[in-house]
Amino acid sequence: MIYALAYPPNPNRIIETWLLTLLLQRFYPRLWRGLMWFSAITILLYHPTAALYGRPSFGIVASLLSTTASEASEYIGAISWRTYIATLVLASVPLLIVRLSRNIAAPRWGRYWGLLIVLILVVMTAQTARKGYTTGGFPLRVQPIEFLADAYLQPQAYFAELAKMKADLAKPDNWHISTSHQNYRNYVLIIGESVRADYMHLYGFKYANTPFLDKHANIIMDKMLSAGPNTPISLLHGLTLSHGKPFSIQNNVITLAKKAGMDTAWLSNQGALGQYDTSISTIAYQANHVTFLKTTGYDFGERSFDYQLIAPLQKVLAQPLDSSKSRLIVLHIMGSHPNPCDRLPQPPHPYVENNNSNCYIDSIRQTDSLLHQIYTALKSSGQSFSMMYFSDHGLSHDKNSYEKNSIVRSSSILRHNDHFYQNYHVPLVVINSNQAGQSRNTAQRSGLELLDGIAKWLGIQTPQLPDGEKFFSPTPSQDAQILDFNQHLQPVNQLQSDPLPANLR
Repeated sequence: MIYALAYPPNPNRIIETWLLTLLLQRFYPRLWRGLMWFSAITILLYHPTAALYGRPSFGIVASLLSTTASEASEYIGAISWRTYIATLVLASVPLLIVRLSRNIAAPRWGRYWGLLIVLILVVMTAQTARKGYTTGGFPLRVQPIEFLADAYLQPQAYFAELAKMKADLAKPDNWHISTSHQNYRNYVLIIGESVRADYMHLYGFKYANTPFLDKHANIIMDKMLSAGPNTPISLLHGLTLSHGKPFSIQNNVITLAKKAGMDTAWLSNQGALGQYDTSISTIAYQANHVTFLKTTGYDFGERSFDYQLIAPLQKVLAQPLDSSKSRLIVLHIMGSHPNPCDRLPQPPHPYVENNNSNCYIDSIRQTDSLLHQIYTALKSSGQSFSMMYFSDHGLSHDKNSYEKNSIVRSSSILRHNDHFYQNYHVPLVVINSNQAGQSRNTAQRSGLELLDGIAKWLGIQTPQLPDGEKFFSPTPSQDAQILDFNQHLQPVNQLQSDPLPANLR
C-alpha cells in the first residue's frame, strides 16, 4: 500500500501501518476488512497518478485544478499499459489478504496487547510531530489514513497560497521617485540560484567553468553576500524595501521600475505557486509581461531547463516600446539548485570522483553559457543594454558526510545552511553593451543593500533607498549583516568558513 501510493517506505511508515492494520485485524475485523476494501479502491484510482507524480502534493492539486479537458486526455494517454496492469495487481493485494484471512484462524489477544500497540503508535506519532514533520503533512504515518490527510491538507494549502497571493497583489506601493534616467534601452536582471562564488573560475576556481564571464564581465563585486541562506529569505529581503527590517512586498524591484516609467517583464524557470514560490511570484506577477515555465511548484512535473527562457526573452525584446522608455527584464533561473545533476540535460564532466561536485561545477558552466545566450539575444536586438547577474545564495558542504581536508569526497554534497560564509558569498557582475575592460570591486556588500544597488544600476533615485550611490563605490559596508534561517540579523564576521575540498583548490 505504501509503495502503491508513492510514499517513501521509511521505517516509521512501515511499522505504524503494520501495527494499526494488525490492531484492527485482531480487535475490529469488520473495520479492518472495510479498510482493506477502501485501500484497494484508493490504489485503483490513484496509483496511475502516483506512478507519474508521486504522493498527493501541492503540485498535483494545482495541476488538477488548472487542467483542461484536452490536457486531461493527454495525461490519460501518457500512462503506459504497464502502469494500468500494475494498478490492477496492487489493488488486488488487499483483497487477496482479506480472502486468505478467512481460512487462517487469528490468535486471540488480550487487551493488554492492544493497549501496547496503541501506546507504541502514540509515541511514534508524537515523535514525528515533535520533529516538525507535520508541516504540509500528517504525523500519523499510516496508510491509507496519511493519504486521506494529504488529500485534504494539500488543497487547503493550495487555496491558502492563492488567497495570500491575491491579498499581496492588492497592496499598492508607496515609492517616491526623485529622479529617473536610464542609460540603456534594455536592463536584464538575471537571478541565479545556489551558486557560491568560490566555485566559479571568475572568482578563482581552478576549473574554467565561466569562459563567457571571464571575458565579458565589466564590473565584478568580489565580496557580495546574499541577504539570506535560501531563496525566499534572500529575495524577499533583497528585492523589496527591507534593509533588514520586515519587508514590504508591495515595494519591490518591479513596482520600483514601473513607478519610474519602465516597462517590465519577469521570465521564470522557478515555480509559480507553492510553499517556497508564492511570495516571489507575487513580485513577478506585478510585471507587465510574465512567463513561467512551471505553473506550479519548482520541483513538480517535467524538468524544464534555463535555456528555454531564451525564446520568451526574444519575444519580449521584439515587442514595440515607446522610444522614451526603457525596459527591465528579470530572468529567474534554476541555476545550480540542489540536486545539481537534475539541472543538466547531459552527464557532467568527470572533474573529480564526487559526481555531485561534478554536476555542480557544470551547472555553473551551463549558467555561464545561458548568460552568453542572453548577451547574444540582446546584441541581436540592436538596442543598448546592461546585464546584471547575481545568485540568490550559496551552499556549504554537508558536514554529515564531509571531512575537512580529506582527499576523497565521494559522498560530499552541497546543501543549504546558515552557519558558513560560503552560504552567503555569491557572484554579482554587470555587463554593459558600451563598456570594455574589467574592474573588480573588493568592498563588502550585503544583500540587504541589493535593491539600493539595483536602483542605482537602473538610474533611479529615491530617498527610500539611500545606499544606491555607495553600492558600486570602493567604500566597504560597515558592520555588514545577513539573515539566518529564522530571519534574525547576524554579523558577517561571526560566520564560520567552509573551504573548497582539497582536490578542488
